[in-house]
Amino acid sequence: MSRGSRTLTVLYAAAALWLSFCTVRTWGTVPLWTSLAMAVAALAPVTGVVRETVIAEERRAVAVLREREGRRAAWRDAAAAALAQVEVEAACCERWWTSCATEHDSGCAHRTSWGTTA
Repeated sequence: MSRGSRTLTVLYAAAALWLSFCTVRTWGTVPLWTSLAMAVAALAPVTGVVRETVIAEERRAVAVLREREGRRAAWRDAAAAALAQVEVEAACCERWWTSCATEHDSGCAHRTSWGTTA
């Protein structure tokens, strides 16, 4: 929960407690409808507390989803880099094939030496 949400929650709780206190103190000394109206008004800030709690949970869920998506993106980047590396390594053999075996990189793993017989 953010600092602003905590502040609002504290204010909502304080308003609900104050209205509840006023309802109890005035019960029986004022007309019934005013005490009931104040009791209903004391419940309204509870809605605000629930709302702030739900918003905090949603923010937390979005943060978790963003972190997971970030990990997936990093994995996809690593997979793309590995694929690009394979393609670069295969390009050497493509040059060898298209040049009728005259050009081949010295560091290529697929290079066969001329002096060995199978």
